[in-house]
Amino acid sequence: MPVVRIWKRDGSDEPPRKPAATTEAPAARERPRAGAEQRAESEEPMAETEPDVAPKPATGDGEWDLEVRPHRAIVTVRIVAAVLAAIFIFGGIVLRHGSTGVNFRVSDQIGLMVFGLLLAGGVLTLTRPRVRVGKRGVRVRNIVGDSEFQWKDIRGISFPDKKSWARLELVHDEYVPMMAIRSNDKMRAAEAMDRFRELGAKYSAQN
Repeated sequence: MPVVRIWKRDGSDEPPRKPAATTEAPAARERPRAGAEQRAESEEPMAETEPDVAPKPATGDGEWDLEVRPHRAIVTVRIVAAVLAAIFIFGGIVLRHGSTGVNFRVSDQIGLMVFGLLLAGGVLTLTRPRVRVGKRGVRVRNIVGDSEFQWKDIRGISFPDKKSWARLELVHDEYVPMMAIRSNDKMRAAEAMDRFRELGAKYSAQN
């Protein structure tokens, strides 16, 4: 897959993509109703439906318009952590009753179970990646570290060939990987890139 550059600050790459037009079936015509019934019906607000897309806008402190977290990776990591914890807890329970010829005490059993829980907790750190986008800039959190960049320091966002996640391109030919936007999330990742591109074009024009 070639490098996919969704948005770039200087506008040298492809312009923002427009959403595909949707067509709606014409509503069935109804005979006009007279009197108060027609007026009451015209005053009722029409219900609006919004498409269920991911990722959804951030609703925290209002500083961020978009928050992205990996989907499939989080599910996989949680399953692995649960399995590891269960194996070590089960091993700690039955350890004393084994025929290994070694005398295990209660403290050894507890230590094994605690080690399993710590190991599972270490695996859960893989769920930390997150990207937030807003007027103040972009905040990227990977497994280790949390960095925030202003729009004046950002050149764009891209998805390089054969890479598992997107990257934030900075000035001076630097970049930061964004592990929250992963290729295995497919449509979720594409929607996140599209939304990032819209916000990037909006806020970079104000700086």
